[in-house]
Amino acid sequence: MKNLYNLLLVFALLAPSSALAERARFQNDIVASFVDDGRNMRLEQSFGYVDPAGKQWNVPAGSVTDGASVPRVLWVAYPPFTGLYRKAAVLHDHYCQQKTETWKATHAMFYDAMRTAGVDEKTAKVMWAAVYHFGPRWGGVYRSGAKGPGSTAGMTVEQQDRLLRDLERWIEVQQPSLDEIARRLDTSVAN
Repeated sequence: MKNLYNLLLVFALLAPSSALAERARFQNDIVASFVDDGRNMRLEQSFGYVDPAGKQWNVPAGSVTDGASVPRVLWVAYPPFTGLYRKAAVLHDHYCQQKTETWKATHAMFYDAMRTAGVDEKTAKVMWAAVYHFGPRWGGVYRSGAKGPGSTAGMTVEQQDRLLRDLERWIEVQQPSLDEIARRLDTSVAN
């Protein structure tokens, strides 16, 4: 079944973007209220997304989200609760908490959902790169709560900012695929 999903995803990614837009769609609007901690929000109604391959991603009412888990250094450019990426961020946040899908599938859905929401390709790739590099990983060799190879634990805010700004410029100029971005990030950590 997993191989069939991967095959469908490959075909979906190779299809013209207009065909992707016709298949991928959000279900319901986000209706949420802030919880008492002043940072998180609770969904008041269920919310969902159908990805380009037709896979359903549901977030039930009552789920708590922090919006986009964007590194603080990027909050000026990419605030956690605003922007076209908000719907994708709520989905991504839920599936990162639940870990019912692989971390790679969850991060790929985040990219697809951003594009479905109208986020431009460069911004979607930069945000995907941030979750790929800094975000959570689980399953296999990753312990629960593990972060990507670029965990911010040992990085200053200036180092995080420099890495992401350099990556943003490279993406804008070279227009790499997600696989090329992943290889660059994996290589940068290995060196």
